[in-house]
Amino acid sequence: MREFLKNMKVSFLLASVLYIALGLVLLIWPGISRDLICLSFGLLLLIYGIITIISFFVHDSRLGTFRFELILGIVAAAAGLLFLIKPEFVKSVIPVVLGIYIIIDALLNLKRSLELHSLQYGRWWVILVLSLVSVALGVLILFRPGMTADVLIMVIGGVFVYNGLSDLWSIFKISRITKEYRKNNPIIIDPIDIE
Repeated sequence: MREFLKNMKVSFLLASVLYIALGLVLLIWPGISRDLICLSFGLLLLIYGIITIISFFVHDSRLGTFRFELILGIVAAAAGLLFLIKPEFVKSVIPVVLGIYIIIDALLNLKRSLELHSLQYGRWWVILVLSLVSVALGVLILFRPGMTADVLIMVIGGVFVYNGLSDLWSIFKISRITKEYRKNNPIIIDPIDIE
């Protein structure tokens, strides 16, 4: 179990670094980023859809979950074509999807702040404030259609950089406090190791 938690920490760290990298790309090259995101997602969805549809017809049994596989393949291929044929429509939807994603991630950070509070960390409220700011930025992205596309992409990039940095900070703090807590409250059998 301890190994699983360690792998989760590494995954969260990598995700935070990717947030920062993606945010910097969106900040520096907003126009190219929109076009590249649209083209990349379109190609990936189309290829995934085609492979899933072919996979459905290759299998001997076309019952149960394989029907879902066919539906998923058709939806993915159609979405991929939409990304490639109507990129302007998709570009207008991307900020909404990213705004929702930022809000969800900020709510996860909010949960981390409450975990720090339960561990009696004195500055748990800092992560709480950072999480609330992230939620506000995500809502801004969702409900500001008047912004030009490039400015909005740059705002999203800035939010990603901010989100990645706040994630790194909260992961560092939670890890440090957990270590201090275990050091000050030693136990013979760690409940995390019990399976």
